Parts: sequence; structure tokens; C-alpha cells
Amino acid sequence: MRKRLFPFLLAISFLFTSPLLVFAETLYLYDSKVIPENGMTAIAHRGYSAIAPENTLPAFRLAGAYGFWGAECDISQTADGIWILMHDSTVDRMTDGTGRVQDLNYAEISALTVDAGNNIEQYPDLKVPMLTEYLDVCKQYSMHPVIEIKQTVQPEQLPSLAELLGAREETDRMIFISFGRELISEMKALMPEVPAFLIASPATLDDVAFCREKGLEGLDFSSPTQVDVVCAAQEAGLKTAVWTVDSLPLAESFYQMNVEYITTNVLVPGKTPAAVPTTEAPATGSEASTVNDKPAQKLNFFQRIIQWFRNLFAKLFGKKS
Repeated sequence: MRKRLFPFLLAISFLFTSPLLVFAETLYLYDSKVIPENGMTAIAHRGYSAIAPENTLPAFRLAGAYGFWGAECDISQTADGIWILMHDSTVDRMTDGTGRVQDLNYAEISALTVDAGNNIEQYPDLKVPMLTEYLDVCKQYSMHPVIEIKQTVQPEQLPSLAELLGAREETDRMIFISFGRELISEMKALMPEVPAFLIASPATLDDVAFCREKGLEGLDFSSPTQVDVVCAAQEAGLKTAVWTVDSLPLAESFYQMNVEYITTNVLVPGKTPAAVPTTEAPATGSEASTVNDKPAQKLNFFQRIIQWFRNLFAKLFGKKS
């Protein structure tokens, strides 16, 4: 009986111990949240999305407060031509509404409430922001706007984007990124003064050749990308960026590969956040003035577990940027 029981207990112990070790590392990451001061440039993935709902103004303000060099966002255009922030092609996952962004006008989207994301209970009546509102936050915190042009965007929509961005003072701080080869090359042609990066998952030598051919400045690759491709990109004179890195050891490994930019949900570039006002002037545009931007220093236990499973799912199934 004991001989049969021992392997069973050992297996049970392994099943519970391994996740606990991973949870322990995750807890450590959330408590430290610090990218070593090794010269890497930190970009907040959809804002500081570990502690505020993704692609919302609170997430971008928190990214600024914690000292991120840049904040990445995802943009799409509404049916009536307004550029907004939304990762998905539909509003279903992040709001109390339903439908494709490209089929809804801005009045319809602005009437929706963001009801998903980390610590959503701290942000009642949260709204989908316009691109211009995001740019205002980046300007306020001297962050570099890293603008991902979603593949749902059509090339014929890009001139209106270029017109909007060309009127901004921050053009010398922007970076364009996109999975769409036609989109990123067309945007580079429209605004040649703004650095443009192709996103690839994982990157290949063909992606390196494309960047060189189109005069792009960089390659933004997912973490499974092979070392030889990263080296080839750097030898071709391209800047290199990696997403999404939520582990300190993984961040250090990319530093050793001389990768310049790291996009992360969790890690931050400094130990002490800048002061975030607890009382703000009334918000304008699509954001309610009741939003609370006070930094959440730690996620609760269940939120950490959920985040760990999200990261595991992304690693196993190659979740897109």
C-alpha cells in the first residue's frame, strides 16, 4: 500500500509545487516590478495594463507615473472617421457593447463603458479614449507614443491618420508599428520622419530583408524569435524591440542580445513612481472625471493567478501584440 501511495503523493506534490514556484516568481515580479538599469528602453504594453485596464487613459497615466520611456497603444478608425484606441476588431471583450469598431460611429462607441481589465472595479464609467487623448497623456508625461496600426485598418484610411498626427508637436517622439506590411510601408511613405517598425511573430530573415527594402527603422519581434534573426536585424542596421516580456530573467537575456526596446505588461523601469494626483481637473472628451488614477501597488492574489495564466496562454498559443 505504501509503495503505491508514495508515487501518487509525489505526483500530487509535483502538480502543486511547480505552480506554487511559478506563483512565487510572479509575486516577486509584481512586488519588485523593476527592470534593471541596464540601458534597455521600457515600453508599457497598452499602457501599464497590469494595474489598469488596457488602452485606457488611466493605464497610460500610470505608465507615465512609473517612468516608462514609451507607451504602446492599438488604434482603429470608427465608421465616421474618428481614430480611437482598441486592440480588438470588436468592442465586445473590453466594453458593455457589441459590434465591429469599423461599423460603429464615435457617438455609439463613446456611449459604451469599459467593463473589463485589471482592477476595473477601481475605474467606474471608464470610456474608450480617442487617439488624441492618448497623445495628450504622452505629452503630459514626456512619454514616446508607440502607435500600433491594427490590420483592420485599410491603406486608404492612412492619409487621415497622417494628417491628424502631422498636426501634433510630438511627431519627433512617435514610433509606428504594425503587423501589416502594406500598412507600415505606406505609413512610412506618408510620414518618413517618424520611425517605423514591422511587427513579426516570430521574426524571420525575410522580415529583416523587408525592413531594409522599405527603409524601416526597426523590427519588433515576439520573444520566441531566434537569436540569429535578431543578430541579422542588428547587423542590417535595424533597431530591435521585443514583446511581451514579463519576466526579469527573460528581460536580462534580451539585454545580453543588445535589444534596445522591451515591451512589458508588468515590469517597470524604476522603483518609485512619480506622484499621481488623486484629484484631477475634470476630464474632457471620452473619459469620465470619476476615474481614479491612484497606482495600485500590488495586485491581489487571484488577479496574480489570472495574470499568470494569461502569460502562460500567450506563451503557448502565441498571443499577438
